[in-house]
Amino acid sequence: MYYCSSCGYKSVKWLGKCPLCSGWETFNQEKEEKDTLSVVKDETAPKLLKDIESIEGKRIATGIEEFDRLLGGGLVIGETVLVGGEPGVGKSTILLEVASRLSQSQKTLYVSAEESPQQVALRAKRFEGDFSNLYILGEDDLERVYGHIKEHGFQFVVIDSIQVVYSSRYEGSKGSVNQIKGCADYLTQIAKSLGIVIIIVGHVTKDGAIAGPKLLEHIVDCVLYFEGESLSNYRLLRASKNRFGPVGDIAVFEMTSCGLKEVKKITDIFLPHAGTSISGSCVVSALEGWRPILIELQSLVGRATFGVVRRRSLGFDFNRFSLIVAIIEKRLKVSLAGEDIFLNVAGGIKINDPAADLGAAIAIISSFKEKEVSLSNVFIGEIGLAGELRKVNNINLRLKEIERANFKRCFVPESSLKDIDKGFTVKIEGFSSLGEVADKVFS
Repeated sequence: MYYCSSCGYKSVKWLGKCPLCSGWETFNQEKEEKDTLSVVKDETAPKLLKDIESIEGKRIATGIEEFDRLLGGGLVIGETVLVGGEPGVGKSTILLEVASRLSQSQKTLYVSAEESPQQVALRAKRFEGDFSNLYILGEDDLERVYGHIKEHGFQFVVIDSIQVVYSSRYEGSKGSVNQIKGCADYLTQIAKSLGIVIIIVGHVTKDGAIAGPKLLEHIVDCVLYFEGESLSNYRLLRASKNRFGPVGDIAVFEMTSCGLKEVKKITDIFLPHAGTSISGSCVVSALEGWRPILIELQSLVGRATFGVVRRRSLGFDFNRFSLIVAIIEKRLKVSLAGEDIFLNVAGGIKINDPAADLGAAIAIISSFKEKEVSLSNVFIGEIGLAGELRKVNNINLRLKEIERANFKRCFVPESSLKDIDKGFTVKIEGFSSLGEVADKVFS
């Protein structure tokens, strides 16, 4: 059989283009496993849903508050968690710390298939955690790992990584599509049948997706992505799938010489000079999952020195950026045809919240007019093609974070005023269009 490495689509012949995900040159030949053994040997019978005991409330805390919050309150018995990220971003570092915390109360095994136990021990010496109760196993054969888990009764297992381990049950070499898919399914069966928690490390491709078939993410219960620039000390851990908690939420960590440290007040990272007035900069409130984040948007508008103008956005969706520039030109009668326009999200984070549209437009106008905008103001609002401000979701959640950070003033869509709870001390002003906000700010 031929498998698509992007989505797992199967074909009896090689295809240049995948009919499911439209990927080119993604098919690899693998022998299809006909007689796959199952870990679960016990026969199961149908049960009434009301007779099945719920796992709600039975969470196991790792001791790292931000990591637990991202998981929805902690780990769940029988759960498999996949942690993906680029090489060197800190996947093994944070999981080694998680394993050390769990080993204080539960029997924990760290399976290092990439590094030798001596290398793991050398890295652990730099950390401040207690590793006296943590078991290390340098093994890449999952059958042997399964034997050690049953023999010693481990309750938490970390597999580092899924691309390096293999199983003799499945055809193909290490890292092949068939091996990755089969090993992930094998580990999930182990977690469900023995009632243990297994955390798997996964590498990512140059496109940012976890290496292997997309089916890998469907097999596990939770998928976490580690993001971060190579020159920055801050790392973002984002939940893209979670069967036992919210998705889209983020946790921020700082890479230090003693390991990763959780950052609880992330406003200090993204707002280094809050309270001042700078042209081309303004503060917006964006939602990452259920977490409101106050971020500074920076814009630079200048006369184009070449024949073709340049338009760039970093951390902000380029299509929305292009729409905002067109709306400013059409609705506000501001000529930007001969201007280079750059938009940057400070702090290296990427945002997709439409509520940041208003802040992006004000930053562009501020830089073009060379007029300062106070960074004690916060802008919330989605801009329609007619220049109107559209209603945003979770307005009270955003305002609570704005008030906690001691901001003085907030510009919101007029249609969202009726949803705002009473009792906020921050000054809230509602507007119906981008032109009204621009007149108020730059008058």
